[in-house]
Amino acid sequence: MTKNPEQIVTEFLGAWPQSVDTLRGSFHDYLADDVVYENVDLTHTTNRADALHLIDNFLPGLDHITIDMLAVAVNGNKVLTERIDYLRNKEDEVLSTIRVMGIFEVVDDRITAWRDYFDMRPFVPA
Repeated sequence: MTKNPEQIVTEFLGAWPQSVDTLRGSFHDYLADDVVYENVDLTHTTNRADALHLIDNFLPGLDHITIDMLAVAVNGNKVLTERIDYLRNKEDEVLSTIRVMGIFEVVDDRITAWRDYFDMRPFVPA
């Protein structure tokens, strides 16, 4: 049975709270080989391997990410998410909290484009 774009994105994001290893696995399960992943004005990748490399180097001590999904909107194959991402260590302590607007484009049950927009202030030293 084919899943709709919202189901695919929701399942992809749903894997994140388990572990970074599970997150890596979800990249293989849900992202197209030639996915374009962009943290707008910060990073831009054009394939799954580079997207994985970016996540691996994102934040020292990152063990998993929990998400509060605030809103989801769908227009055809595009899924817009408003969410709060909590980057956590192994002790489940929050390393950083990020308010994110993300847009995902889905083709043939794979995410082919993913752009996140967020405020960089949490990552800038005071």
